[in-house]
Amino acid sequence: MKPLMMMLALLFLGSMSAQAQSAKACCSGKDKTSCTKTAEAQKACCAKNEGGKACAKMSKAKAQKVSSDANVSTASIRIYGNCGMCKRTIEGALNEVEGVHSADWDVKSGMLSVAYEAEKVTEDDIKAKVAAAGYDSDTHRAPDEVYANLHACCQYDRPKG
Repeated sequence: MKPLMMMLALLFLGSMSAQAQSAKACCSGKDKTSCTKTAEAQKACCAKNEGGKACAKMSKAKAQKVSSDANVSTASIRIYGNCGMCKRTIEGALNEVEGVHSADWDVKSGMLSVAYEAEKVTEDDIKAKVAAAGYDSDTHRAPDEVYANLHACCQYDRPKG
């Protein structure tokens, strides 16, 4: 009976350790979007890191739902970039824009899918905001100084323009 109890205790402690490691991995990097924890666990994880500031923005962005109102428009916009860090920056540039309900940039295709209220923000405003963060679209070019300050892996081949 004692060996069985000991084995159960070790299994329990092992699973607790694995959960702790997983939570640590979630909070250790800047990219909280890769955390696959439940919302409650992710909230607790992020609360330990930076007072939850970084996760608060992410949670707000994910919690925003696209309204079924007629005033919500969608657009697919070509945004140049390379990696997950680009994704975080592009989507993050739109997190606080009033009228933007959701923004999702696909790394492979380079397409930004955005849902927004056309009465509050225009597609041109969205492109300008992303360009100000350092990422070109087909109609808006990021300032050279901002582009030059992007991380090396984020410096994509800029379109001629």
